[in-house]
Amino acid sequence: MDRYIGLEAHASSCTVATVGPSGRRLHSQVAETNAGALIWVLRGIGGTRHLCLEEGTHASWLYEVLSPQLEEIVGTGVSKSRGPKSDKLDAFGLAEQLRIGGVKRKVYKKRGEFGALGHRAKAYTLLVSDSVRVQNRIKSLFRSRGVAVAGKGVFSKVEREVWLKKLPDSGRSLAELLMQEQDGLLELRRKAEKTM
Repeated sequence: MDRYIGLEAHASSCTVATVGPSGRRLHSQVAETNAGALIWVLRGIGGTRHLCLEEGTHASWLYEVLSPQLEEIVGTGVSKSRGPKSDKLDAFGLAEQLRIGGVKRKVYKKRGEFGALGHRAKAYTLLVSDSVRVQNRIKSLFRSRGVAVAGKGVFSKVEREVWLKKLPDSGRSLAELLMQEQDGLLELRRKAEKTM
């Protein structure tokens, strides 16, 4: 017999709600957000298990940990909440949407052989974002001291001393630290790019 399960996940606890094939609400339970506890709860639900969870911080991990216990696992985009917030009602809502085939926005979670590549790409993207942020801080520091910054020369190790001399002593130590941070991020970016 098919069982449709909605999972509402949070940092410390998850609400699991089960609906039968007719739409009858069968069971709900709160479990700790850890693999063992959630697997134990799922194993206690008899029949063919189908699970729906919302995209969020824990979604990829939950997919990896729980998919061997289930016939089907579906990730969905976060729905707009109307009315009072209740994890139990939200979990039953996810189960019901899965039961009737009403999950409008499915989020692909299965990475399989491309999982490692996905993590490497994310690392590279984060490093690019961080290095751009540091570059903007460096430019902002120079501009705040009345020094016009044009081009990328300010980021060059070769031209570094020339640029630092344009700053008063009070701003120089911060600029040196930011430039060292930029050097480190660029090195990490090169490494991340090579691993992809």
